[in-house]
Amino acid sequence: LNKPTVTLQPSWTQIYSGETVTVRCEIQGGEGAQWTYEWRAAKLNTPPTSNEHRIIRATESDSGGYSCRGRRDYFFSEWSDIITLTVSYKPRPVLTVSPSWLSPGASVTLNCEVEHPSAGWSFYWYKAVPDLSEKSSSYELLPDGSGTAQDSYIIHGQTHTAGYVCRAGRGDPEYHTDHSQPKFVWSADVHSAASLTVSPDRVQHFTSDSVSLTCEGNFTEWRVRKFSEDGRLYSDCRRMTGSTCNINTSESDTAVYWCESGSGEFSSAVNITVQNDGNGPILVSPVHPVTEGASVSLSCSLRTQKILSNVFFYHNDKLIQNDTRGELKISAVSKSDEGFYKCQYSGRESAQSWMSVKVTVTTPESSSFSLLMIFRLILGFLFIFLPFLLFGFRCSKGDRCVYETIRRCENTENGQRGDPEESSDYNDVDPNSATALKS
Repeated sequence: LNKPTVTLQPSWTQIYSGETVTVRCEIQGGEGAQWTYEWRAAKLNTPPTSNEHRIIRATESDSGGYSCRGRRDYFFSEWSDIITLTVSYKPRPVLTVSPSWLSPGASVTLNCEVEHPSAGWSFYWYKAVPDLSEKSSSYELLPDGSGTAQDSYIIHGQTHTAGYVCRAGRGDPEYHTDHSQPKFVWSADVHSAASLTVSPDRVQHFTSDSVSLTCEGNFTEWRVRKFSEDGRLYSDCRRMTGSTCNINTSESDTAVYWCESGSGEFSSAVNITVQNDGNGPILVSPVHPVTEGASVSLSCSLRTQKILSNVFFYHNDKLIQNDTRGELKISAVSKSDEGFYKCQYSGRESAQSWMSVKVTVTTPESSSFSLLMIFRLILGFLFIFLPFLLFGFRCSKGDRCVYETIRRCENTENGQRGDPEESSDYNDVDPNSATALKS
Protein backbone atom coordinates (compact mmCIF):
# COMPACT_ATOMS: atom_id res chain seq x y z
CA LEU A 1 0.00 0.00 0.00
CA ASN A 2 1.08 3.59 -0.59
CA LYS A 3 3.06 5.34 2.12
CA PRO A 4 0.92 7.96 3.92
CA THR A 5 1.93 11.54 4.69
CA VAL A 6 1.27 13.59 7.83
CA THR A 7 0.27 17.20 7.10
CA LEU A 8 -0.49 20.17 9.29
CA GLN A 9 -3.15 22.79 8.73
CA PRO A 10 -1.96 25.54 8.98
CA SER A 11 1.37 24.21 7.76
CA TRP A 12 3.50 25.78 10.53
CA THR A 13 5.55 23.30 12.54
CA GLN A 14 6.30 26.06 15.09
CA ILE A 15 3.15 27.19 16.86
CA TYR A 16 2.35 28.94 20.13
CA SER A 17 0.27 28.25 23.21
CA GLY A 18 -3.40 28.80 22.42
CA GLU A 19 -3.17 28.33 18.64
CA THR A 20 -5.34 25.86 16.74
CA VAL A 21 -3.82 23.25 14.41
CA THR A 22 -5.10 20.12 12.61
CA VAL A 23 -2.87 17.05 12.16
CA ARG A 24 -4.01 14.97 9.16
CA CYS A 25 -2.99 11.57 7.70
CA GLU A 26 -3.23 11.42 3.90
CA ILE A 27 -2.80 8.40 1.59
CA GLN A 28 -2.34 9.22 -2.09
CA GLY A 29 -4.44 7.14 -4.49
CA GLY A 30 -6.58 5.74 -1.75
CA GLU A 31 -9.64 7.87 -2.32
CA GLY A 32 -12.94 6.06 -1.88
CA ALA A 33 -11.36 3.10 -0.08
CA GLN A 34 -12.37 2.14 3.42
CA TRP A 35 -9.35 3.04 5.55
CA THR A 36 -8.71 2.92 9.21
CA TYR A 37 -5.78 4.79 10.76
CA GLU A 38 -3.27 4.31 13.48
CA TRP A 39 -1.24 7.11 15.06
CA ARG A 40 2.07 7.19 16.86
CA ALA A 41 2.24 10.20 19.16
CA ALA A 42 3.05 10.20 22.83
CA LYS A 43 -0.02 12.19 23.89
CA LEU A 44 -2.36 11.96 20.94
CA ASN A 45 -5.81 11.00 22.13
CA THR A 46 -7.78 10.23 18.99
CA PRO A 47 -9.91 7.30 17.79
CA PRO A 48 -7.88 4.83 15.69
CA THR A 49 -10.21 5.16 12.71
CA SER A 50 -9.88 8.95 12.33
CA ASN A 51 -7.50 10.39 9.75
CA GLU A 52 -7.18 13.76 11.48
CA HIS A 53 -6.74 15.24 14.93
CA ARG A 54 -7.68 18.86 15.71
CA ILE A 55 -5.79 20.60 18.53
CA ILE A 56 -8.05 23.45 19.65
CA ARG A 57 -5.80 25.28 22.10
CA ALA A 58 -2.28 23.98 21.84
CA THR A 59 -0.12 23.55 24.92
CA GLU A 60 3.49 22.52 25.29
CA SER A 61 2.33 18.93 25.94
CA ASP A 62 1.22 18.79 22.27
CA SER A 63 4.82 19.15 21.14
CA GLY A 64 6.44 16.08 19.61
CA GLY A 65 6.60 13.85 16.54
CA TYR A 66 3.49 12.66 14.71
CA SER A 67 3.36 9.57 12.42
CA CYS A 68 0.49 7.51 10.98
CA ARG A 69 -0.28 4.43 8.88
CA GLY A 70 -3.37 3.18 7.09
CA ARG A 71 -5.11 -0.17 7.16
CA ARG A 72 -7.51 -1.65 4.61
CA ASP A 73 -8.87 -5.12 5.15
CA TYR A 74 -5.86 -7.12 6.35
CA PHE A 75 -3.20 -4.97 4.73
CA PHE A 76 -1.17 -2.19 6.41
CA SER A 77 0.69 0.67 4.82
CA GLU A 78 4.13 1.78 5.94
CA TRP A 79 4.39 4.29 8.73
CA SER A 80 4.63 7.84 7.46
CA ASP A 81 7.64 10.01 8.01
CA ILE A 82 7.54 11.80 11.35
CA ILE A 83 6.54 15.43 11.36
CA THR A 84 7.58 17.34 14.47
CA LEU A 85 5.33 19.95 16.05
CA THR A 86 6.79 22.48 18.50
CA VAL A 87 4.54 24.45 20.82
CA SER A 88 6.07 27.46 22.59
CA TYR A 89 4.84 30.15 24.93
CA LYS A 90 2.87 33.02 23.40
CA PRO A 91 5.42 35.29 21.70
CA ARG A 92 6.00 38.97 22.32
CA PRO A 93 7.16 40.83 19.22
CA VAL A 94 10.03 43.31 19.37
CA LEU A 95 9.32 46.84 18.16
CA THR A 96 12.03 49.20 16.95
CA VAL A 97 11.63 52.86 16.00
CA SER A 98 13.85 54.92 13.73
CA PRO A 99 14.92 57.58 14.44
CA SER A 100 14.70 57.57 18.25
CA TRP A 101 15.32 61.33 18.41
CA LEU A 102 13.06 63.29 16.15
CA SER A 103 13.60 66.23 13.89
CA PRO A 104 10.18 67.96 13.94
CA GLY A 105 8.09 66.95 10.96
CA ALA A 106 10.30 64.00 9.99
CA SER A 107 9.00 60.53 9.16
CA VAL A 108 9.24 57.78 11.77
CA THR A 109 9.54 54.11 10.78
CA LEU A 110 8.23 51.36 13.09
CA ASN A 111 9.43 47.76 12.63
CA CYS A 112 7.75 44.80 14.32
CA GLU A 113 9.82 41.61 14.56
CA VAL A 114 8.24 38.25 15.38
CA GLU A 115 9.84 34.81 15.63
CA HIS A 116 9.52 32.87 12.36
CA PRO A 117 8.53 36.00 10.40
CA SER A 118 7.60 34.13 7.20
CA ALA A 119 4.83 32.16 8.87
CA GLY A 120 1.76 34.14 7.85
CA TRP A 121 1.81 37.02 10.29
CA SER A 122 -0.16 40.22 9.86
CA PHE A 123 0.62 43.27 12.01
CA TYR A 124 -1.27 45.74 14.18
CA TRP A 125 0.09 49.18 15.11
CA TYR A 126 -0.85 51.26 18.14
CA LYS A 127 -0.09 54.57 19.82
CA ALA A 128 0.55 54.37 23.58
CA VAL A 129 -1.81 56.61 25.58
CA PRO A 130 -0.73 57.32 29.19
CA ASP A 131 -3.00 55.96 31.93
CA LEU A 132 -1.78 57.61 35.14
CA SER A 133 -4.34 55.90 37.39
CA GLU A 134 -2.99 52.46 36.45
CA LYS A 135 0.62 53.62 36.07
CA SER A 136 0.54 52.12 32.59
CA SER A 137 -0.67 52.91 29.09
CA SER A 138 -3.63 52.01 26.93
CA TYR A 139 -3.25 51.43 23.21
CA GLU A 140 -4.99 53.32 20.41
CA LEU A 141 -4.99 51.80 16.92
CA LEU A 142 -3.12 53.95 14.40
CA PRO A 143 -4.82 54.95 11.10
CA ASP A 144 -4.75 51.99 8.69
CA GLY A 145 -2.86 50.08 11.36
CA SER A 146 -5.10 47.00 11.52
CA GLY A 147 -3.81 43.74 10.07
CA THR A 148 -1.21 45.13 7.67
CA ALA A 149 0.81 42.63 5.64
CA GLN A 150 4.06 44.57 6.04
CA ASP A 151 6.14 44.33 9.21
CA SER A 152 6.89 48.08 9.02
CA TYR A 153 4.73 51.17 9.39
CA ILE A 154 5.68 54.78 8.52
CA ILE A 155 4.35 57.80 10.40
CA HIS A 156 4.64 61.02 8.42
CA GLY A 157 4.99 64.47 9.95
CA GLN A 158 5.63 63.40 13.53
CA THR A 159 6.33 66.48 15.67
CA HIS A 160 6.20 65.53 19.35
CA THR A 161 7.37 62.81 21.72
CA ALA A 162 5.19 59.69 21.46
CA GLY A 163 5.12 55.99 22.36
CA TYR A 164 4.17 53.07 20.11
CA VAL A 165 3.51 49.32 20.38
CA CYS A 166 2.76 46.54 17.90
CA ARG A 167 1.41 43.00 17.90
CA ALA A 168 0.89 40.30 15.29
CA GLY A 169 -1.84 37.84 14.36
CA ARG A 170 -2.28 34.81 12.11
CA GLY A 171 -4.59 31.87 11.41
CA ASP A 172 -8.37 31.41 11.26
CA PRO A 173 -9.66 32.07 13.83
CA GLU A 174 -6.91 34.65 14.20
CA TYR A 175 -4.40 34.12 16.96
CA HIS A 176 -2.78 37.25 18.43
CA THR A 177 0.59 37.67 20.10
CA ASP A 178 1.09 39.81 23.17
CA HIS A 179 1.72 43.51 22.64
CA SER A 180 5.34 44.52 22.27
CA GLN A 181 7.07 46.59 24.88
CA PRO A 182 6.39 50.28 24.14
CA LYS A 183 9.09 52.14 22.27
CA PHE A 184 9.38 55.90 22.08
CA VAL A 185 10.38 58.53 19.61
CA TRP A 186 11.60 61.59 21.49
CA SER A 187 11.42 65.22 20.44
CA ALA A 188 13.54 67.86 22.13
CA ASP A 189 11.34 70.57 20.65
CA VAL A 190 9.32 72.41 23.29
CA HIS A 191 5.63 72.88 22.47
CA SER A 192 2.84 74.69 24.21
CA ALA A 193 0.68 71.80 25.43
CA ALA A 194 3.26 70.21 27.73
CA SER A 195 6.89 70.94 28.49
CA LEU A 196 9.68 69.85 30.82
CA THR A 197 12.16 72.20 32.50
CA VAL A 198 15.34 71.12 34.27
CA SER A 199 17.00 72.96 37.15
CA PRO A 200 19.91 73.55 37.02
CA ASP A 201 19.50 74.01 33.25
CA ARG A 202 22.28 71.80 31.90
CA VAL A 203 22.68 68.32 30.47
CA GLN A 204 25.57 67.10 32.63
CA HIS A 205 25.55 66.82 36.43
CA PHE A 206 27.79 65.49 39.18
CA THR A 207 26.78 62.58 41.38
CA SER A 208 24.71 63.64 44.42
CA ASP A 209 23.56 66.84 42.69
CA SER A 210 20.00 67.96 43.40
CA VAL A 211 18.15 68.15 40.10
CA SER A 212 14.50 69.16 39.63
CA LEU A 213 12.43 68.19 36.61
CA THR A 214 9.20 70.18 36.39
CA CYS A 215 6.26 69.41 34.12
CA GLU A 216 4.42 72.46 32.80
CA GLY A 217 1.08 72.84 31.02
CA ASN A 218 -2.64 73.12 31.74
CA PHE A 219 -2.97 69.72 33.38
CA THR A 220 -3.46 68.62 36.99
CA GLU A 221 -1.85 65.16 36.85
CA TRP A 222 1.67 64.36 35.70
CA ARG A 223 4.23 61.63 35.75
CA VAL A 224 7.89 61.82 34.81
CA ARG A 225 9.12 58.84 32.80
CA LYS A 226 12.70 57.68 32.47
CA PHE A 227 14.39 55.49 29.88
CA SER A 228 17.79 54.47 31.24
CA GLU A 229 21.00 53.55 29.46
CA ASP A 230 20.42 49.85 30.14
CA GLY A 231 17.14 49.98 28.19
CA ARG A 232 14.80 49.92 31.19
CA LEU A 233 11.64 52.03 31.21
CA TYR A 234 10.56 53.55 34.52
CA SER A 235 6.91 54.53 34.84
CA ASP A 236 7.13 57.00 37.68
CA CYS A 237 9.43 59.29 39.64
CA ARG A 238 10.65 58.14 43.05
CA ARG A 239 10.12 61.59 44.59
CA MET A 240 7.28 63.44 42.89
CA THR A 241 5.95 66.63 44.51
CA GLY A 242 3.06 68.04 42.55
CA SER A 243 4.38 68.43 39.02
CA THR A 244 8.08 68.33 40.03
CA CYS A 245 10.34 65.28 40.21
CA ASN A 246 13.33 65.72 42.54
CA ILE A 247 16.46 63.63 42.00
CA ASN A 248 19.65 63.23 44.00
CA THR A 249 21.72 62.06 41.09
CA SER A 250 23.60 58.79 40.80
CA GLU A 251 25.15 57.06 37.79
CA SER A 252 21.90 55.16 37.17
CA ASP A 253 20.11 58.47 36.59
CA THR A 254 21.82 58.92 33.22
CA ALA A 255 18.73 58.63 31.03
CA VAL A 256 16.15 60.28 28.79
CA TYR A 257 13.33 62.01 30.73
CA TRP A 258 9.94 63.33 29.67
CA CYS A 259 6.53 64.21 31.17
CA GLU A 260 3.17 62.58 30.50
CA SER A 261 -0.11 64.24 31.48
CA GLY A 262 -3.30 62.61 32.72
CA SER A 263 -5.00 63.50 29.42
CA GLY A 264 -2.35 61.81 27.27
CA GLU A 265 -0.04 64.70 26.34
CA PHE A 266 3.72 64.12 26.05
CA SER A 267 6.28 66.82 26.76
CA SER A 268 9.60 67.40 25.08
CA ALA A 269 12.31 64.98 26.15
CA VAL A 270 15.71 65.78 27.67
CA ASN A 271 18.96 63.93 28.13
CA ILE A 272 20.51 63.88 31.59
CA THR A 273 24.10 62.66 32.02
CA VAL A 274 25.63 62.04 35.46
CA GLN A 275 29.43 62.34 35.66
CA ASN A 276 30.95 59.24 37.22
CA ASP A 277 34.41 60.82 37.69
CA GLY A 278 34.19 62.92 40.84
CA ASN A 279 37.41 64.79 39.98
CA GLY A 280 36.66 65.33 36.31
CA PRO A 281 34.93 68.29 34.66
CA ILE A 282 31.43 68.52 33.26
CA LEU A 283 30.34 70.46 30.20
CA VAL A 284 27.74 73.13 30.97
CA SER A 285 25.45 73.16 27.93
CA PRO A 286 21.72 73.87 27.47
CA VAL A 287 19.20 71.09 27.94
CA HIS A 288 16.79 72.26 25.23
CA PRO A 289 17.52 73.10 21.57
CA VAL A 290 18.98 76.50 20.81
CA THR A 291 17.06 78.57 18.26
CA GLU A 292 18.95 79.39 15.08
CA GLY A 293 20.41 82.90 15.28
CA ALA A 294 20.45 83.02 19.10
CA SER A 295 23.63 83.29 21.16
CA VAL A 296 24.86 80.50 23.42
CA SER A 297 27.75 79.98 25.83
CA LEU A 298 29.26 76.63 26.77
CA SER A 299 31.58 76.32 29.74
CA CYS A 300 33.46 73.76 31.79
CA SER A 301 33.00 73.19 35.51
CA LEU A 302 34.48 71.16 38.35
CA ARG A 303 32.56 70.12 41.42
CA THR A 304 34.72 72.45 43.53
CA GLN A 305 35.27 75.20 40.98
CA LYS A 306 32.61 76.62 38.69
CA ILE A 307 34.69 79.04 36.64
CA LEU A 308 37.68 77.60 34.78
CA SER A 309 40.18 79.03 32.29
CA ASN A 310 42.53 77.46 29.75
CA VAL A 311 39.81 75.05 28.65
CA PHE A 312 39.85 73.05 25.42
CA PHE A 313 36.51 72.74 23.61
CA TYR A 314 35.69 70.08 21.03
CA HIS A 315 32.89 69.87 18.47
CA ASN A 316 32.34 66.36 17.09
CA ASP A 317 35.78 65.41 18.47
CA LYS A 318 37.48 68.29 16.62
CA LEU A 319 39.34 70.90 18.69
CA ILE A 320 37.67 74.27 18.04
CA GLN A 321 38.98 76.49 20.89
CA ASN A 322 42.26 76.34 22.79
CA ASP A 323 43.13 79.58 24.61
CA THR A 324 42.88 81.26 28.01
CA ARG A 325 39.12 81.68 27.82
CA GLY A 326 36.92 79.44 29.92
CA GLU A 327 33.85 79.79 27.74
CA LEU A 328 32.93 78.88 24.20
CA LYS A 329 30.67 81.66 22.91
CA ILE A 330 28.66 81.38 19.70
CA SER A 331 27.04 84.73 18.92
CA ALA A 332 24.62 83.48 16.26
CA VAL A 333 23.98 79.75 16.25
CA SER A 334 23.49 78.01 12.89
CA LYS A 335 22.59 74.47 11.96
CA SER A 336 26.26 73.70 11.37
CA ASP A 337 26.88 74.26 15.10
CA GLU A 338 24.69 71.29 15.99
CA GLY A 339 26.52 68.22 17.25
CA PHE A 340 28.44 66.70 20.14
CA TYR A 341 30.47 68.96 22.43
CA LYS A 342 32.91 68.22 25.22
CA CYS A 343 35.52 70.13 27.19
CA GLN A 344 38.95 69.28 28.54
CA TYR A 345 40.64 70.78 31.59
CA SER A 346 44.03 69.82 33.02
CA GLY A 347 44.11 66.67 30.92
CA ARG A 348 40.65 65.45 32.01
CA GLU A 349 37.75 65.31 29.60
CA SER A 350 34.07 65.73 30.27
CA ALA A 351 31.46 63.44 28.76
CA GLN A 352 30.15 64.65 25.42
CA SER A 353 26.66 66.07 25.05
CA TRP A 354 24.55 66.81 22.00
CA MET A 355 23.54 70.42 21.35
CA SER A 356 20.51 70.67 19.10
CA VAL A 357 19.76 73.69 16.92
CA LYS A 358 16.14 74.54 16.19
CA VAL A 359 15.70 75.96 12.69
CA THR A 360 12.91 78.49 12.24
CA VAL A 361 11.07 77.47 9.09
CA THR A 362 8.69 79.76 7.24
CA THR A 363 5.50 77.85 6.60
CA PRO A 364 3.82 77.96 3.17
CA GLU A 365 0.83 79.70 4.76
CA SER A 366 2.95 82.50 6.17
CA SER A 367 4.83 82.84 2.87
CA SER A 368 1.54 83.16 0.99
CA PHE A 369 0.33 85.69 3.54
CA SER A 370 3.49 87.80 3.11
CA LEU A 371 3.22 87.76 -0.69
CA LEU A 372 -0.44 88.73 -0.48
CA MET A 373 0.37 91.68 1.79
CA ILE A 374 3.10 92.90 -0.56
CA PHE A 375 0.71 92.62 -3.53
CA ARG A 376 -1.96 94.61 -1.68
CA LEU A 377 0.55 97.33 -0.74
CA ILE A 378 1.63 97.69 -4.38
CA LEU A 379 -1.99 97.95 -5.53
CA GLY A 380 -2.72 100.52 -2.82
CA PHE A 381 0.29 102.58 -3.84
CA LEU A 382 -0.75 102.56 -7.48
CA PHE A 383 -4.35 103.43 -6.64
CA ILE A 384 -3.34 106.44 -4.55
CA PHE A 385 -0.38 107.85 -6.45
CA LEU A 386 -0.88 106.83 -10.08
CA PRO A 387 -3.35 109.68 -10.85
CA PHE A 388 -0.85 112.20 -9.49
CA LEU A 389 1.97 110.70 -11.51
CA LEU A 390 -0.08 110.80 -14.71
CA PHE A 391 -1.29 114.35 -14.00
CA GLY A 392 2.28 115.43 -13.23
CA PHE A 393 3.32 114.13 -16.65
CA ARG A 394 0.62 116.22 -18.33
CA CYS A 395 1.68 119.28 -16.33
CA SER A 396 5.27 119.15 -17.38
CA LYS A 397 5.08 122.68 -18.93
CA GLY A 398 5.70 124.50 -15.69
CA ASP A 399 3.21 126.95 -14.16
CA ARG A 400 0.50 125.97 -16.63
CA CYS A 401 -0.18 123.08 -14.26
CA VAL A 402 -1.32 125.59 -11.62
CA TYR A 403 -3.82 127.07 -14.03
CA GLU A 404 -5.11 123.65 -15.01
CA THR A 405 -5.55 122.69 -11.36
CA ILE A 406 -7.44 125.91 -10.59
CA ARG A 407 -9.64 125.46 -13.62
CA ARG A 408 -10.44 121.84 -12.69
CA CYS A 409 -11.56 123.00 -9.24
CA GLU A 410 -13.78 125.75 -10.71
CA ASN A 411 -15.31 123.38 -13.25
CA THR A 412 -16.05 120.85 -10.53
CA GLU A 413 -17.83 123.53 -8.43
CA ASN A 414 -19.90 124.52 -11.48
CA GLY A 415 -20.81 120.91 -12.25
CA GLN A 416 -18.72 120.92 -15.45
CA ARG A 417 -16.47 118.10 -16.66
CA GLY A 418 -13.70 117.87 -19.24
CA ASP A 419 -10.31 119.33 -19.97
CA PRO A 420 -9.68 122.94 -18.83
CA GLU A 421 -8.26 123.75 -22.23
CA GLU A 422 -11.70 123.12 -23.75
CA SER A 423 -13.29 125.77 -21.51
CA SER A 424 -13.86 129.09 -23.25
CA ASP A 425 -13.03 131.18 -20.20
CA TYR A 426 -9.76 129.45 -19.52
CA ASN A 427 -7.74 132.57 -20.33
CA ASP A 428 -9.86 134.60 -17.91
CA VAL A 429 -8.01 133.14 -14.94
CA ASP A 430 -5.58 135.63 -13.52
CA PRO A 431 -2.43 133.76 -12.48
CA ASN A 432 -1.60 136.56 -10.05
CA SER A 433 -5.01 136.51 -8.41
CA ALA A 434 -4.77 135.81 -4.69
CA THR A 435 -8.18 134.18 -4.80
CA ALA A 436 -7.19 131.92 -7.63
CA LEU A 437 -3.97 130.87 -5.89
CA LYS A 438 -5.84 130.31 -2.65
CA SER A 439 -8.39 128.17 -4.49
